[in-house]
Amino acid sequence: MRRYLLPLFAVLLGLVQPLHAQLQVSMEIKRHFLMVYEPIMATVTVKNLAGRDVTLADSATQSWFGFQINRADGQLVPPLDPNYRLSPLTVPAGQTIRRTLMLNTLFPIHELGLYRIRATIYYSAMDKYFQSALSNVELSEGKTIWQQTVGVPDGVEGAGGTRRLSLLSFRQADYTYLYVRVEDVDGGVVYAATSLGRVIAGLDPDAQVDQQNNLHVLQVGGAKTYVYSCIGLNGEVLARDTYFSAKVRPALRRDAAGRVTVYGGQLQAPDPAPGSGKAANKLSDRPVPLPKD
Repeated sequence: MRRYLLPLFAVLLGLVQPLHAQLQVSMEIKRHFLMVYEPIMATVTVKNLAGRDVTLADSATQSWFGFQINRADGQLVPPLDPNYRLSPLTVPAGQTIRRTLMLNTLFPIHELGLYRIRATIYYSAMDKYFQSALSNVELSEGKTIWQQTVGVPDGVEGAGGTRRLSLLSFRQADYTYLYVRVEDVDGGVVYAATSLGRVIAGLDPDAQVDQQNNLHVLQVGGAKTYVYSCIGLNGEVLARDTYFSAKVRPALRRDAAGRVTVYGGQLQAPDPAPGSGKAANKLSDRPVPLPKD
């Protein structure tokens, strides 16, 4: 999985400068209401309006690119690694740079509630900060509709441990979506909180675990349309296909050896390879810590 290596937030908030100064900073978060542990993707844009090339670099105490994140009560959310450093970057005069990252790989954003987020850029040559407009993100919990704890077999990363596999429905403004969550409860980490697409109210998905304890899910995605997904024990999407109901409605079938396949229906053109689309988004190869009791 792609790893996003970006620095953390600035702390001298009193030095933050207006948007119309030498650097123009903006941040886009496409979705502002998400399920807890779902990837929070932010795109930060920095435009150089200084009239000359600008080199952004860490100082002895400050990172040049980071975030200010507060909970609704004003409590500051600290970074997971306060000592992260990034190589200097030169932005030519009049040019723009963009960086997209997963915020919850850098910050412990895993509690329910509202978060207020700004991107901050530190320009060490002027000893000044520039910031984006404020953006709000609210985390809520889904409704658990299926759950099972399984062991991690030999030959798989984490062998000898356990994974809790959960299917949850999550209502958004337009539709209800089905999510899969993969957790190591004893180890205190979440490996993935992945959207599997829309679900139809009143039609629960079918879920089966195969001989390797991979999770297979078949859900109704629309009129005579079914979506099949296979999810590994570390949150990876191993397969994803679409079927439509022909003479025989598709269903999951587990044979005597423990293999799980889709029986019936007609396979449509293959979906994009796992990892290339929204359904394959995972938290990262650095799992998000579970909150402590």
